[in-house]
Amino acid sequence: MRRAPAPVPAPPPVGMLEIVAFGAGDMGFNIIWGLMLSYLAYFYTEICLFPVQMVGFMLMAARAASLVTDPAVGLWIDRRPAGRQALPLLRAGIAPFMVLVVLTFVPLPRGWSMLARGIGASIGYMGLCVAYGVVNTAYGVMTSLITAAPDMRLRLATSRMVGATLGGFAISIVTLPAVDWLGHGSRQVGFALFMAGVACVVGGLLWLSARFCHERVQAHAGEKPVRAPVRALVGMLAANRGWRRLTGAMLLTMLGSTFLFGALVYDVRYVMGAKDYMAGWLLGMISLMVLAGCCVSLPLAIRWGTARVMRGGTVAAGAVLLVAYGLPAGPGATGGLLALFGLCVGICNPVCFTLLAHCLDHGGAGAGGLRTVGLAWALNSTASKMAFDIGGSLLAGLLAACGLAGGSSVQSAHAQAGIHAGFLLVPAVLYLLAGGVVLRGLGVQKPAAAVSGTASPPPA
Repeated sequence: MRRAPAPVPAPPPVGMLEIVAFGAGDMGFNIIWGLMLSYLAYFYTEICLFPVQMVGFMLMAARAASLVTDPAVGLWIDRRPAGRQALPLLRAGIAPFMVLVVLTFVPLPRGWSMLARGIGASIGYMGLCVAYGVVNTAYGVMTSLITAAPDMRLRLATSRMVGATLGGFAISIVTLPAVDWLGHGSRQVGFALFMAGVACVVGGLLWLSARFCHERVQAHAGEKPVRAPVRALVGMLAANRGWRRLTGAMLLTMLGSTFLFGALVYDVRYVMGAKDYMAGWLLGMISLMVLAGCCVSLPLAIRWGTARVMRGGTVAAGAVLLVAYGLPAGPGATGGLLALFGLCVGICNPVCFTLLAHCLDHGGAGAGGLRTVGLAWALNSTASKMAFDIGGSLLAGLLAACGLAGGSSVQSAHAQAGIHAGFLLVPAVLYLLAGGVVLRGLGVQKPAAAVSGTASPPPA
């Protein structure tokens, strides 16, 4: 007589180990996100010596695959049985993600034709985008599945934000010095060795989340997994006015951040006339100020409301960049204003958590609720990544139109003007549009009510 399977033991209560492990996951994701945001275009144009027009096409082509896979992953998670929705996918995706991280930043042999190297690099980056979307979507949904307790979700969200900021800070400071040290003057070799180490570190951080985090919340609330048509589920989200506005603002701010961080190295090197190491220090300073902004975000939201802080912080970030563009370029003045920009972004990020949580709360009117948490997170993530690749392509087109000469130590005045506009002016306009127009009609929620919701987008 066959024995009945042993019952699965209930997971332990959420403890400090699980909270820290959850934050470690977003540290790993933001190490990769920071590398792609700040150094991918630089790697392709200055190390691989691809024409900027080709780089723009590569970024757009890679996104085509993830536009399909990300929503598919979200729907798959929504239709999984309770207790096994996201963690299996997160665990299975870590190893392929590590391999593709390395392959994306390995320069192909110079003996190959430019077309062959471009196709090979495009395939590698496309694979990385798909793998990132799979594991990041699964990780994001875990915010809703670990616990339903509002205070514990707040701790998880805080741990995630701190981990994300520390990951971005570390990679901004370490990347170029480590590449030069490992490559002994050859940045081709240095990038390959550095990314092998990065892949191991990121894999270990994601393993912590996959190993020590547990799914406790039955997202379907006693119902069968979601079987509604995709069109109906998308319609439920589209009818959510707050979700639409936040997703639109995310797209604009991520687009602006892509311009700013993508052009930073070029601006430091060719406009400010400083060594490119200065770009890493500026990125690190911005990350520290983002962390400081996270610390003051909740008190500000309690006093003025989440929606007001979100709108004001976004508009302030755009205004700071506009002032920086109007002043003479230099590490001192520009660096100080970039620090203020980071503070504004840090204030907005936790508020974005709470606002999205409220909009996706299963009790919210017109929302798909927890039954569509996978799809909701996937579409938010897709919007952010679309903005990244669209911004990268537009930046590459701007640099090409202004006459950037890849690999050259000196650029023309026209090219410098285009670099500086892409670095400060374009992001300023996009942030002002997001805060002053898209978020203008956003409703006001109390922070305590919003804490008990779901996942958030990657930090901008």
